[in-house]
Amino acid sequence: MENGLGSSRINRCLIERERRRNMKTLYANLFALLPPQPSKMSVPELVDQATAYVKHLQKKLEKYKQMKVQLEDKRATAYTIRPPVLNIRDLGSNLEVHLITGLNMEFALSDFISILQEEGAEIVSATCHHTGDRAIYTILSQAIYPRIGIATSSVHERLTSLIC
Repeated sequence: MENGLGSSRINRCLIERERRRNMKTLYANLFALLPPQPSKMSVPELVDQATAYVKHLQKKLEKYKQMKVQLEDKRATAYTIRPPVLNIRDLGSNLEVHLITGLNMEFALSDFISILQEEGAEIVSATCHHTGDRAIYTILSQAIYPRIGIATSSVHERLTSLIC
């Protein structure tokens, strides 16, 4: 019987030794995850430090989530509040039309071209370029009859009424 008790006692000692080794490895892994410390810490200090660090990281995470939401709100607002900008340059017998709009602006470029043609212009080139949340349209035209020219004020008025 004594032999059986001694054997179970040895088993308990081996199990306890393995448990302590395992705990030591886990504490070492935990210590490695913390920011560098100036000196060695006891196990209770290590656990307190880890707890404080996790709480600090949770607060930082919440702050970043709030910043993300604010930035997304600003970005959504920026896409919806962009009024179109129309710029017309009179180059003698040529006319250059620049239109900058948000991507949410819906209109037909063919309407712009029709207005220019009705005002006596012939389209030389028309381009569209998307950059970020904006679309930039450039139309270069020349007067069909150079002596008569193109009525810039009338073109500006009609194009403005089209985009507003």
